[in-house]
Amino acid sequence: MPIAVVNDIAGKTFDFIIVGGGTAGLVLANRLSESSDTSVVVLEAGNAHIDDPIVLSPTGWVPQLFNPEYDWGFQSVPQPCSKDQRLFQFRGKGLGGSSGINCLAWLKPHRGDIDAFEKLGNPGWNWENFQRYSNKAETVHAPVPPTRVYQPTYNPEDVGHDGPIPLSFTPVSSGVEYPLQKSLHQLGIETTSKAFGGETCGTYQALASLHPEKKTRTDSANAYLFPVLDRSNLQVLTGALVTKVIASGTEETGVTAEAVEFEHDGKIYRVLCRKEVILSAGAIKSPQILELSGIGDRGILEPLGIQTKIHLPTVGENTQDHYTITGPAHELRDGHDIITSDLMTNPEFRSTLKDPYKEIEGPLPLLITGFAFFSIQQTNVDAQALIDKISAKVNDESSPYSPGLREVLRVQLELFKDKNVPDIEIAVVPFSVFPIGPPGKPYVNTAPFLLRPFSRGTIHITSTDPREPPIIDAHLFEEEVDIEIMVAGFKTSREAAKLSPLKDIIAREAKPGPEVVTDEQIKDHIKSNVGTSWHVSGSCSMLPKDMGGVVDPKLKVYGTKNIRVVDLSIMPILVSTHPQASVYAIAEQAADIIKADHA
Repeated sequence: MPIAVVNDIAGKTFDFIIVGGGTAGLVLANRLSESSDTSVVVLEAGNAHIDDPIVLSPTGWVPQLFNPEYDWGFQSVPQPCSKDQRLFQFRGKGLGGSSGINCLAWLKPHRGDIDAFEKLGNPGWNWENFQRYSNKAETVHAPVPPTRVYQPTYNPEDVGHDGPIPLSFTPVSSGVEYPLQKSLHQLGIETTSKAFGGETCGTYQALASLHPEKKTRTDSANAYLFPVLDRSNLQVLTGALVTKVIASGTEETGVTAEAVEFEHDGKIYRVLCRKEVILSAGAIKSPQILELSGIGDRGILEPLGIQTKIHLPTVGENTQDHYTITGPAHELRDGHDIITSDLMTNPEFRSTLKDPYKEIEGPLPLLITGFAFFSIQQTNVDAQALIDKISAKVNDESSPYSPGLREVLRVQLELFKDKNVPDIEIAVVPFSVFPIGPPGKPYVNTAPFLLRPFSRGTIHITSTDPREPPIIDAHLFEEEVDIEIMVAGFKTSREAAKLSPLKDIIAREAKPGPEVVTDEQIKDHIKSNVGTSWHVSGSCSMLPKDMGGVVDPKLKVYGTKNIRVVDLSIMPILVSTHPQASVYAIAEQAADIIKADHA
């Protein structure tokens, strides 16, 4: 593969400089270089990982975690409202970015999530456009003829069929997904065939960014970059840590990016910009680079000796994430054809799988495929009391929210009030990064996920050293309604486990165990075991400037003439699903916006 060397880049001029060769950045690299008259360079801090078997393996994300070759290894500061827990923020490092380290799940958001972007002052960012751009990225392969009871339910017209990313329904399931579906049906949470068409409440089998024949992961590098890397107008440099954007002009006249400074093998270089600099470094690194470049809150920048080019205090604000826990987690009974990662580590057990899965050649990909999404109104808690509680605070003019954030939360509150928009997720997780119980037993986690927290976090630099990670403060559970929603999800998961057929395959609740009963005990368990889903967003929000925006509807940074941000950081409200598909759709739409601006 023709990866560039530093002398191909340093001191040269390119039309577009893309900072970050991750999920969004490589979509842009492909689309913007489609015109032979346009020159594009990608600067990626990590390594290329071409044909890397760890990246290609569908379960290779596990050995990548905490490994600095593949993972940035970010952590939050201690969170006071969750017993000073530090939250791990795994982020892909290398070509493909987090699309090479995620759990492969391909799900689409509820249409209300995306329409909320437009309601917040972003014309064109609506469900219809999202669906068009998401489908542009996809090639969905129909499932193999059914041989097991757990089957996909979807409408082929809701997905794409000729995009760069091959998607498939993984043929291997843990055996817990179907019993969970049937037990949730008794709680009013039905199986849906509309999940890829914008109506996501219900249970269903997710797609995976899994090649249907090779059974290998497809990330943005394999889908968008490597097939076009021989284009003469496209250069990609790895091992290039961007230190800042070099810009001229003033906030009053408009700031223009002229170059990007980067470090490579311990030396500092510059690459010159003819048209635009596009930050696609992710929701943690993109705000860091803006602040290092003098774009942010002068109260943060000037004490560090950074000249403020644009006073934009909302850089790094409005951050959100999906949160989950370990538990309810169950030890499962023998004799029910259950497959979990605990058992897959046993070679003798793996050999027995060749009989029920004899049609599968190559590796057996055990992934998260079973999902349930539901609203707070579909739980047994007093949903109206929670709605009233957060409504009173959002609408209280004396509350600590800024006027802009209050408007964002009001739109989020409308989603919370809608019984057809999910607030909680339960996923069948047949593996765990951390042990659940004694080895040699099958375990599965059916934990709740908080999908749309009302608490807002921050990401800011405390050093001028670009190698020093920014301070990540989730402000987790500062809004009490967030932990109340998680309690509702925990109880729903536990209720399902008491109903057949799910209860028939459970030997015991391994974590937290039957002694945890009261709401206060459940809250204590949540606070002690909380983690993120590594979906941090919102740190460069697409909003009107007076509402706390960092970028406008064309994703251009306020006060600049030619700096854009294109990654998950631009979401003003986090979507209520795993966001891999959303990032691809954002990048595809952004590519068309950028092309139109330079037509």
